[in-house]
Amino acid sequence: MKKFTKRFLLTVVPFAVATSILFAGCDSSAPASSQLPSDTSSTSAAAPSGTAAEPAFQGSDNIPVVDGVAEMMMGATTTGGWTYMYVSSAAKVISDHCENINVTPQITTGGGENLVRVAAGELPVGVASAAYIDKYLNGSPEEKIEACPQLRTLYGSPNSTLSVIVPAGSSYQTIEDLKGKKVSICNKGNSGQLLIADLLKAMGRDDGYYDLQYLTPAESMDALKTGNIESLWICACDPHSSVTEIFTMPGGARFIEFSDEQKKLFLDTCSYLSPAVRPAGTYTGQTEEYHSVGSPYALIVTEDFPEELAYQMAKALNENYDEWVTTFAGVKGATAQNTIDTAIAPLHPGTERYFKEIGLLK
Repeated sequence: MKKFTKRFLLTVVPFAVATSILFAGCDSSAPASSQLPSDTSSTSAAAPSGTAAEPAFQGSDNIPVVDGVAEMMMGATTTGGWTYMYVSSAAKVISDHCENINVTPQITTGGGENLVRVAAGELPVGVASAAYIDKYLNGSPEEKIEACPQLRTLYGSPNSTLSVIVPAGSSYQTIEDLKGKKVSICNKGNSGQLLIADLLKAMGRDDGYYDLQYLTPAESMDALKTGNIESLWICACDPHSSVTEIFTMPGGARFIEFSDEQKKLFLDTCSYLSPAVRPAGTYTGQTEEYHSVGSPYALIVTEDFPEELAYQMAKALNENYDEWVTTFAGVKGATAQNTIDTAIAPLHPGTERYFKEIGLLK
């Protein structure tokens, strides 16, 4: 019988330390972190069964096999947000339906840290937004990020929506009205923060136009309530717990829309973005549709992630989609077809094999 050894790690590897590993190069053969189990003697235990064409997985430095179960950590982000719930619910579905796989969410600073550690071979799986995946897959000489062509998509998510939130009673009607004001664009390392920083640069507003604050969504929620910031800019899927609470705070909240010209600039600047519409009534007091842009997230691995494990994980998420949505309604739209349509990094061979098996790919 499968053993569950849930380990919700509350320690976070400093992002600056993890980043230094990747900036030195994106070689997928980089040594595993000393913070991961160094004793791999357990990998000789009974391993998950493979296919006739592929030997059974025997374990690795970052995926030990214990009593026949592959134990892996999945990089999430700070607790309380949509991304953490996405990872946690995916981990539960996979662990519940794959007898030989046990997945535990790991708290991190966000998509940036996850991709650094996945690419360096420290973390087997991590979630990241399209903005981060695009930057790390293709490289960014300006930011001294080397291309990481070994990154692969394990499974995708529904689209996020870029949003500007202000208190309902404020006088701000456009993003220009917020010039010089304290605006949170989420914590550094957060996937939304990277996207927003790139878009501010595209608009020529990255150099003091706003008094930028780097607060987590939860911290931003508290700061809006106390008046310590004037606005929160966030890119996340719905429903987001902090956004939900912001809209139910005394006085309420509302969204500010970008102009059509700004949205066109965003779409022209970032090829991974697409138009996004948030239905009216998604949040308390939101009486009209909100039109913006957005992008998906994805669970990212490297090309040498075990094919049989990737196959089983993709199959578990797709075949138990209804259960997944019941566990966390925010994953509605995280389908196999959406994964194919929105993948930035190439599909992992195990995921691709499953999608071919069910007729979604030739």
